[in-house]
Amino acid sequence: MVWLLFSLKGRASRQTYWLSYILLICLNAVIVGQLIGAEEASFSRIAQAVGPFVILATIYANLAVTVKRLHDVGYSGFLSVAMFVPLVNFFFTIWIGILPGTAGPNAYGDVTDSVPA
Repeated sequence: MVWLLFSLKGRASRQTYWLSYILLICLNAVIVGQLIGAEEASFSRIAQAVGPFVILATIYANLAVTVKRLHDVGYSGFLSVAMFVPLVNFFFTIWIGILPGTAGPNAYGDVTDSVPA
């Protein structure tokens, strides 16, 4: 799990990409919901203390998973900067999530969803 969310090396399949993307979106939704709920929210004080750090960590984790997905397709991870362009990021997320990966080994690793050697 640490490799998937925080390493920029290796390859990730479509299924792994979508599952981790959904996990990160849900985590952000919980934090933002607690921050918006303010005092009425059950964990608002905790969210105020750790929320910004969690959101930054999930942005980095999303970047790491996207780089791995690009590697699986055979593209450079540099294309992941498209995640930070408004409107482009929506179409980029869908495009990279439906593009089939490279069958067999490529320049970025031998197999998908495993820690590179």
